[in-house]
Amino acid sequence: MGWRRIHKRFRFGGANWKLSNWGLHMDAVPPRHVEPTAIQATRNWVIFIIACVLAGITFLTIEPWLLSARGGFGPTLLQAAHPAIAVVAMALALLVVFIISASAGRLLRSPSQGLVVFGIGLGWLAWRLEGMESVAFSGSMPTVAIEGLIWTAIVLFGACGIYAYAGPLAGVQPREGESSYDNWATSRAAGIFLASGLCALPIVWLIAQSPARGQVVAAATIGAIATGIVGRLMAPHAQPILLMIAPVLAGTLVQWAMTFWLPLDQIGTMFMQGDFPHVLLPAPIDWAAGSLMGVPWGIYFGNMFLQHDSGEGAQPDLA
Repeated sequence: MGWRRIHKRFRFGGANWKLSNWGLHMDAVPPRHVEPTAIQATRNWVIFIIACVLAGITFLTIEPWLLSARGGFGPTLLQAAHPAIAVVAMALALLVVFIISASAGRLLRSPSQGLVVFGIGLGWLAWRLEGMESVAFSGSMPTVAIEGLIWTAIVLFGACGIYAYAGPLAGVQPREGESSYDNWATSRAAGIFLASGLCALPIVWLIAQSPARGQVVAAATIGAIATGIVGRLMAPHAQPILLMIAPVLAGTLVQWAMTFWLPLDQIGTMFMQGDFPHVLLPAPIDWAAGSLMGVPWGIYFGNMFLQHDSGEGAQPDLA
């Protein structure tokens, strides 16, 4: 009897590891999930892959405009050789990729997949940029913290837009015995979503052992997956829009705190001696890309542990 209860509460109903639909039905509600046909699965994969490639190419086209004063590319916009040009180029790329991602999310009927498309494109660019060593030797940490706030706002607006166009997350259901959902922005769930971003910090600290770009972006993504799992389990009755910005905001707050704690004139020396805090290795663009790629997967994995009603129910309101 006890095992049955546990199994009912923590069943892996959302998991389906078949190649035909893994990752392309991230929003599926387990009791109502219908295995796609081969044609549908192929169509979905083609849409997803093409959208990711287009998003990546769009971001890569602006890489020359992100030239820094040291002769490399990135990792920040505000410390580029020509900040105004870098900001305008990034804004245009973000607009184009937003259209691509929102369209993919609508075609795939999944805001999570649209956000992953956005994140893969941005992560592709982040992987090619310089790391935080360029800031440590010849940059400004306070400027990095300011840019972190800007990326937090960008991720929030992007998530709101994609959720509005692609539709709400299907797996979010009302409270048991009720017909109402928790408001994603003003309820207690909103605070839980934002606090969940703290889960990413120790993971980034442990994984990002070097400034290698692949390792840093991967650390931010894995930390965001943990954020998505915790936020989804702790607040299952609200649309997880604020959960998307939680890792970016947490990383930004740490950057602000370290700005007042670290001797800014010795950061370069600390970097060479290996004393530079690992949690500061992700640049703001790394946190943003990791959040967009990782949080939707965390929500998907967290959804496996949640019990879902078999009834259709009303769709949650994003307002």
